[in-house]
Amino acid sequence: TIQNPHLHPTVMVTKLQKGVAIAVLTSVASIAYYILSYQNLLPDELEPPSSPLTPQRNEIRALTVLDGRIEAYVRRQQKIALRRQQSAIASAKKRERRETLRKLDRKNHLPKFIDRALNLRQQQLSPDEQRLQLTHDVSAPQTICGRPTAIGTLQDFNLLRQSQKPTCPGTNPQTSNNVNSDENNPPKSLLLLDGGKARGRTGNNLVEFLHALQYSRDHDIRLGVMTGSWAMRVLLKMWMAIDLENEEEWVARFEEAFCLKIFRNEEELVAAGYTRDKISRMDTKELFWYVSSEPLEEYMSSQAEDLRVLWRGYNTGMGVDSSGEVVNDMCSGINAVFGNGEDKSEVVYSVIHSRSLEGEPGYRLLSNVSKHSGCDPVAALEMRPEYIKSILKPLGMLQHPIVFITDGQSFEVLQRLLTDPDIGPLIRLVPEEASWIGGDMTLGLMSNVFIGNPASTFSGFIAKSRVAMGFGHNYLFMSKDGKGGYRPSCGDVCIFNSKVMGVMS
Repeated sequence: TIQNPHLHPTVMVTKLQKGVAIAVLTSVASIAYYILSYQNLLPDELEPPSSPLTPQRNEIRALTVLDGRIEAYVRRQQKIALRRQQSAIASAKKRERRETLRKLDRKNHLPKFIDRALNLRQQQLSPDEQRLQLTHDVSAPQTICGRPTAIGTLQDFNLLRQSQKPTCPGTNPQTSNNVNSDENNPPKSLLLLDGGKARGRTGNNLVEFLHALQYSRDHDIRLGVMTGSWAMRVLLKMWMAIDLENEEEWVARFEEAFCLKIFRNEEELVAAGYTRDKISRMDTKELFWYVSSEPLEEYMSSQAEDLRVLWRGYNTGMGVDSSGEVVNDMCSGINAVFGNGEDKSEVVYSVIHSRSLEGEPGYRLLSNVSKHSGCDPVAALEMRPEYIKSILKPLGMLQHPIVFITDGQSFEVLQRLLTDPDIGPLIRLVPEEASWIGGDMTLGLMSNVFIGNPASTFSGFIAKSRVAMGFGHNYLFMSKDGKGGYRPSCGDVCIFNSKVMGVMS
């Protein structure tokens, strides 16, 4: 317009509009390019428009990409370092656990006498049975709640087969006290466990059932159990729950396992030929006070066999008891304290069983045991921190969990342990919803170290079960060593010895 002032006004406006339009389009294109460039959406081969700011913009873009790569590299290195740290911690824990287990093995208190007693029945296998055993793997240990025992599965099975042969008490016509029996007729004498009332607590009832089995063997008399009896009520809550879908098979399995006969009612007794004059009954008090005259080694062997058979059938929450109620899981305590994963198979832990035994009677009971075993007359009742540490520290167990199980009658024992700076942080309690007698019993059985009260039949049953499963480190009989600590005064064999334990053996 300036160059040609004579241009018509209409032409001037048209040219001006075109110029404005071109400027606007150029600006929009430039803005779009900058946005796309910033978002990294342009292809690499697209050349940017000539501009004095292009080199600076490219440098900024290159630095941004470099910062992103550096940040990603740092994150990767951090993850690698974290994985290495976690692996190192896990390796340290495994080394610590292996070292503790080596200490426990070096200090195992199962003497050769007990090993010989536990394997006595195995040594009595016939040549055919021994050849059968050689064709199988007997080294694989039996497991309970995912934790291995120290006995072989097939060995245990062979022990069970010994009792399943036609040599059950009262069934051999040549040795049975049944005068009128012969090979074609069943024996006509029976020791019958019936009645729903039992003497004492669960520990006493278990002793009574084991004594019934022993009495049957000692006197070569058939053992019978009524389905509604105290024995069934006690046993089925924890072992060998009834399978309602295969009840007949369950009955056969139970009878074969313990060499006894199950009866549902009086009519079945009569149908089997057991008239009243052929049936003898012993109440739970008589059974509790029964003491076998068998040599200690043979008595231990038979008791261990019964305990192994019992623990082969521990309940897992499937099936019902004698009253038709669904049974609890014997693994509930272990699962609640250590989780239901694979770690529970490797965790190292101790169990303290505190039993007050109703105060003053408990001190009298322990004092009586102390006279025959040499153990301290009060230490196992009071469970003071010094007593616990004198047992666990030499074993390297003061760096592993300590599970506390109790009858709940003596809270001051737990309070003392919790306030101790060494023991307190290690104490673990079973959650209330998972705490019951069966779960506590299994926790004690499968622990690496068990500290109990020899005057308690519950502690005694756990200790007997542990010996039957091949576990040492059962600390029930401890006496002062004169140096401020404690030492074992009587070995694991004492828990089976009637001269030490009396009727509780």
